[in-house]
Amino acid sequence: MYSISARRKFRILLLIPLSILILLGLGWLRFRSNFNHLRERLQRPVLPSFNITFTQALPLSNYHPGMLVQFWDTLSHALVEAKPTASLPDVPVEAPINDFSKVRKPFNFRPDMLDIPQEDVDAIRDAHSRFAAQIPTLASQLPYARGTRGIVTAAAGSFMPILIVSLRMLRRTGTTLPVEVFMESNAVFEPEICNSILPALNARCLVLSEFMDAVTLKLEISRYQLKAFAIMFSSFDEALLLDSDSIAVENPELLLDSEPFISKGLVSWPDYWANTASPKFYEISSQPVPSPTVRASSESGQLLISKTKHASTLLLILYYNYYGPSHYYTLLSQGAVGQGDKETYLAAAMSLNTSFYAVSNNIETLGFEGDDKRFHGCGTIQFNPEDDYKKNVLHDESVKDVRRSFVHAQTYKMDAGKIPSTFHQEINKRMWGPQESMREKFGRDLEKQVWGETLFTGCHLEHSFQDWQNKTNICKQIRTVYQFLFA
Repeated sequence: MYSISARRKFRILLLIPLSILILLGLGWLRFRSNFNHLRERLQRPVLPSFNITFTQALPLSNYHPGMLVQFWDTLSHALVEAKPTASLPDVPVEAPINDFSKVRKPFNFRPDMLDIPQEDVDAIRDAHSRFAAQIPTLASQLPYARGTRGIVTAAAGSFMPILIVSLRMLRRTGTTLPVEVFMESNAVFEPEICNSILPALNARCLVLSEFMDAVTLKLEISRYQLKAFAIMFSSFDEALLLDSDSIAVENPELLLDSEPFISKGLVSWPDYWANTASPKFYEISSQPVPSPTVRASSESGQLLISKTKHASTLLLILYYNYYGPSHYYTLLSQGAVGQGDKETYLAAAMSLNTSFYAVSNNIETLGFEGDDKRFHGCGTIQFNPEDDYKKNVLHDESVKDVRRSFVHAQTYKMDAGKIPSTFHQEINKRMWGPQESMREKFGRDLEKQVWGETLFTGCHLEHSFQDWQNKTNICKQIRTVYQFLFA
């Protein structure tokens, strides 16, 4: 019979190999987990990091947010007191549009689609005059951090993933300009995006309702109105207003450091169409009716503005937008394509006879040939205002080609949570043209870069956006599209 000591030794001998097997098994499970994690990371896009040192966004010596609340309290009363006492006819209108690139000097057709009684025109003009009379006093009180520069945008919800792509493309240009992202209310505030992701891109979230609801009068705004209010509530002196789906393809600081912005302080870009503002708008704003051949309608995916030079203009822009849905959007577009805030910026400058520059180089379309053999436009190019000014105003013969400054990707928005299904159903090829065309226009394959940032957003931020909460396999789906296009 075995002694107790012998049995104990036997058990120990049995436990040793068993323990080794258990340790090997645990090691294998840990290795497999690490391997899968590593494989997943390796399959994510490897993109260059931004070698940028962000500086302090705001020297607050002559500005603080409390001043904005005080100013808004005064301005909100001025807006309400200048409410038009007459309404526009409640009849839908749609002005005919004309391709501005084909309009010639003899063309003098301006549609007049609004049947407004003269007494109502007079009432709307009187309200306009009442607000205009207060502008000099209000402009002297407009708070902002003098000498600062930055980028202003309005985005929330489904526009947040698109904005991240735009901001990452912005940082590829080398700019360190701070960005202020405005949203309507705390209901659409996203803590992870606003507190972690955007600050890493030198951007911060600002909630309009925190300013607007802090005063006696509770005024409501939405949609197209948000952009004008975002500019007003922004802290910056010189600002680039940028739509969330507008992509800067060159450093925007170059635009702020050159003519025509230096002297004009307000720069806008064109749309495809001739302007369709009603003749009655010019009567209401007490100015002559301009020829429709002077300049195209406006495309507001981007706008440059200086508050030092255009505080008065900005206030009238705000007036036109606050009463935009009820009056001025229709007066300025008459139901034409894209009706909204886009015509209010130059309209305000023209009404006050303040300086501005409208880029005259015609808008350019990006797109692809579909299976139906038709061209499908899905993005627009806007051109460099300095080159445009030199070539078309100064007639500088050394400027042969006008550089491209922005691409507005407004048809197929670069949202990794949505674009894959649209891609497979409608596109199935490069959207903006072949690689050679991209390099000729931009000096690089811009479309590949934008898809790369969309891939980055879909894989690295797959669980970050509220708009993606109920979506699955976002990274896998956007990676499939990227590999199909660029493998």
